[in-house]
Amino acid sequence: MELRQLRYFLAVADNGSLSKASAVLGIAQPALSRAVRQLEQALHTQLFYRHGRGIRLTEQGTQFQATIDPLIRSLLQAGDDMRAGAGVPVGSISFGMPPSMSALLGARLVETFLKRYPKVKLQIIDAFSGYVHEWLVAGRLDLAIINGARRSPHLSMDPLLTVDLFHVALRSMVDASERDQRTIAFDRLLSAPLILPGRHHGLRRQLEAAAQSKGAKLNVVVEIDALEALKELVRRGLAATVLPHGAALKEAEDSRFIIRRVVDPDVTMQFMIAYSLQRPTTLAMRELVRILRMEVNRAVAEGRLMGRLWSEL
Repeated sequence: MELRQLRYFLAVADNGSLSKASAVLGIAQPALSRAVRQLEQALHTQLFYRHGRGIRLTEQGTQFQATIDPLIRSLLQAGDDMRAGAGVPVGSISFGMPPSMSALLGARLVETFLKRYPKVKLQIIDAFSGYVHEWLVAGRLDLAIINGARRSPHLSMDPLLTVDLFHVALRSMVDASERDQRTIAFDRLLSAPLILPGRHHGLRRQLEAAAQSKGAKLNVVVEIDALEALKELVRRGLAATVLPHGAALKEAEDSRFIIRRVVDPDVTMQFMIAYSLQRPTTLAMRELVRILRMEVNRAVAEGRLMGRLWSEL
């Protein structure tokens, strides 16, 4: 086995496609495919199923990925750390963000970070916190912003921000007498249909916990784990939803929508910066977190992000 082959294998496993992995690695797809087959021959086992719709790991491939992933990444990072002897961050970072944070901060964070540290390869993964949590625990991400309710012995966490949750509905769904109100009591949510992410996501868990504290259940008519599709269903008038303010910035500026903070009780989400314990915390990661906190502070000060910073709690 060669380190090159192991790197290629991990790239294919992470991307779920030879064509995507070849683009990420910057090598020709036939050369990548040949390297993977050579690795399979060296191991005397089949690592991938190949079919008309693409490629996926076999059971042996999944076990092999789990075994070598942290080892190879640590080895590559050790080389990066040696090259960073002058204190200049280098290497690569895979960073997960929930859609509410990614839409608000993602582009500016990447731009600011790469202007300062152009030798770092930065990969941003946009997904609900439930998925991001799973990928962190599996060691597929270096660090991420996740909901604080999802704790794990495989992660270390630092508090970042607490945000309020908002009821997002079409104006036509709201009684005329309530359209000028800026808040909505949680009890009112219990009597209306909602579109929400699945139960393993942080926002849903917070709402379910609040409902249980009142001895009630949410009326969820659709579960959907894609933010834009969720908001499109709200836009079409199927039902309302509940989101952090950062995930509904466009809707807040649209006169067709009414957005009200959920109160009685105040339902909030605490966002944390989570680190995978399977990965070393590098200088590049520490600098990314520093710039992230700077951008969060700026967004709160400018009113683009409604929340309370961890230092204020």
